[in-house]
Amino acid sequence: MPRLPSAGPLSALLALATLLTLTAGCATVVTEGGATANLRVERLLLPPFVNATDDEHAPRALTEMTGSALVEAGLPLFQTEETLIRSAADKAQGPDGRYAELARTVGASHLLIGTVHEYRYKTDLDGDPAVGLTLRLIDAATGQTLWQGSSANVGYAFASVTSASQKAIRALVRDLPVAGNRLRRTRDTK
Repeated sequence: MPRLPSAGPLSALLALATLLTLTAGCATVVTEGGATANLRVERLLLPPFVNATDDEHAPRALTEMTGSALVEAGLPLFQTEETLIRSAADKAQGPDGRYAELARTVGASHLLIGTVHEYRYKTDLDGDPAVGLTLRLIDAATGQTLWQGSSANVGYAFASVTSASQKAIRALVRDLPVAGNRLRRTRDTK
């Protein structure tokens, strides 16, 4: 009976290359902040995302998708078309700008500030969708950042930039340390 060649360095290299190819559609989530317990949020204001991309539609798309994820999570989102328009017109971003003032005006206890870092189809041969974003939970009264997280996701095959965005957003909303977060409970029980 003929003897088969043993697995050598070439086989190991091929296995590693296959593994790296299969994990190319993975997401990365990093969450940091002082809050580890469940925070009590009475009313959450979500202003439009800050845009750090070349796509002018990215902030509106991610703001809307984040709002949907917050509602799915059962969090007390306060968002009206008027507040979106008012906050989008403000040039000063963050707690030092008018967002904190707007939050107090509408009776919001907390702000969720978002920044979109990447929102595009990659320019490689596959043209995979890629998204990157950061969320910061801020106490509206003090301006203190209570929690912060960043998430990135690259889709693959027939994924869209919307589906890649939804995965990245849901991962961050799931990690928000807010009392009553149904997405957080779902993850903790699995």
